[in-house]
Amino acid sequence: MREKGKRKEKRKEKRKEKKGGFEQVFRSLRRSRVRTEILMFLYKCYPNASYPAEISRKTGINPANVLGGLRGMGNRFDAGNSLLKHGVVEKKEHGNATYYRLSELGKSLIESAQGFV
Repeated sequence: MREKGKRKEKRKEKRKEKKGGFEQVFRSLRRSRVRTEILMFLYKCYPNASYPAEISRKTGINPANVLGGLRGMGNRFDAGNSLLKHGVVEKKEHGNATYYRLSELGKSLIESAQGFV
């Protein structure tokens, strides 16, 4: 019974995130050039995935900052505002390597924002 309540709470939380999610993501992107550049890089190579070292090399962003933008790290990159946490980037593990790619949500976010530019 208790497990059912937890699942129900999670579904409710996900719906709430989707509803106001874009606002939160846009706020996070306005506050971080690193997150914005990572997101745009992944949009350009969509539907392919990329690994952090490649993202770093192609964008010129320090590898540690790339990881911070993707999944959060310490004080500088809050994990709650990471691209993974917002659901705009997906993490794919293949063997020992970890790849990241733009999610469908991330793709629709960028395409909806392009209408405002």
